[in-house]
Amino acid sequence: MRSLLELFANIIAGTRAALFMPVHLWLFKSNYIQICFLFIVSLSLSFVYDYFDTAPDNYFNPYGLSYQALLYLSFFFSLSLIAAINKRANDLGKLIVLFLSVVPVIWLGSVCLLALSKQQIYIDSYQANWTVFILYSFWYLLVVGRLLKRFFYLQYLPTLTYVCVYALFNFSPLFLLPTEPLWYPQQTTIKNVSAAPNINIESVYYSQNTLLERSVDNLIEGKTGVADLFFIGFAGDADEDVFMNETRSAQSIFDDYFNAFGRSLVLINNEDTVTNVPLANGHNLKSSIKKIANLMNIDEDILVLFLTSHGSEDHFLSANFPSFNLNNLNAETINSALNGAGIKWRVIIISACYSGGFIRPLADPYTLVITAANAKQNSFGCGHDGQYTYFGEAYLENGLKQTRSFVRAFDVARTIIAERETSEGFESSEPQIMMGSEIEKKLMEYEKKLETKATNNWAVTASD
Repeated sequence: MRSLLELFANIIAGTRAALFMPVHLWLFKSNYIQICFLFIVSLSLSFVYDYFDTAPDNYFNPYGLSYQALLYLSFFFSLSLIAAINKRANDLGKLIVLFLSVVPVIWLGSVCLLALSKQQIYIDSYQANWTVFILYSFWYLLVVGRLLKRFFYLQYLPTLTYVCVYALFNFSPLFLLPTEPLWYPQQTTIKNVSAAPNINIESVYYSQNTLLERSVDNLIEGKTGVADLFFIGFAGDADEDVFMNETRSAQSIFDDYFNAFGRSLVLINNEDTVTNVPLANGHNLKSSIKKIANLMNIDEDILVLFLTSHGSEDHFLSANFPSFNLNNLNAETINSALNGAGIKWRVIIISACYSGGFIRPLADPYTLVITAANAKQNSFGCGHDGQYTYFGEAYLENGLKQTRSFVRAFDVARTIIAERETSEGFESSEPQIMMGSEIEKKLMEYEKKLETKATNNWAVTASD
């Protein structure tokens, strides 16, 4: 009972400290039992938040415990280092209690900010989340500075130095490592999952960073002063080879007809490529976009993102490979990856059912979005091991190859698809396009350069 009363007293004192109210350090009750209790409280808050953030259909992620362990290890190490430098190592327990006691109110404040950000309509969710993170970080580090200053009787400059040390150890893992929540949402049901292929799952997981690095190492940087085009292909579903084949064909066409050779990579879910090509999942997509962004001249170069897979009525794109438990992609996942990497000029092509539902969330003045169907219709041509879906064949093979123009290729494809669907008795898929005002001018200039180069190459060939 006494320990619980001390825990309550610590949280009250921590709340006052976090709200910059007067509080005496002797109000904090420091002992090993309190460290354990406060640690359990802090971990429970993460557990509860991740659970409700993914409710109602979710499952426990044991790897989230390893991620939490690393965060707490960084926390304990940073405080130990600061205490040792100030020759107060014997008071480390008091310092830990002090810092853990402010966690509940800061956690509650950040949750409230996140809830409010989801209600506002003025900025998109990606920017809103970043705004909340910045506000949370600024508040938290101010509290850290206040506690360190009072605990060690520091002047302002040493306080700022130790706050920077603390931030380095406690915030770096958030950016350098993939986030592993304690709870994951169940995958949106898109199709029945077949039996798992006979592959070494653990080996595949551990090989992903190596495969990504190998893919990026083969790429070349964009030339300064010239608009170059980069390409990322995403084949999301492992159960049908058509998605792998379509992505390979798209890469080949952009390499040969849009000067993307040496600036293109693919992510594929397929048993045939699992040992030599990175998996098509959200983490690899984000990492590959970020790595390619480092090779681009952001103000000049264009990124083409081609995604082909099954789509769902609630506008998720399937990332399916039996036994890998991959999370399906939505527009927010794609937007977050592109915004996080700072990609400015974007062409996003989605070959999937119901893919029109991605248009509005992805659209902006610097983006061209093309989809195989509207938000409420199926597209056709999956369910086999051929080279293309209906949309892929019409847009890539008959459109882009012939026109070297994103918009003219879409016009060609829309006509071909409509005729084919009518002749085969399918309800029209109604492919969609939305062109941003700025990207329109950018693509016109780029396509004109392609046309000029193609004409010059023909002239050289003819004279030979």
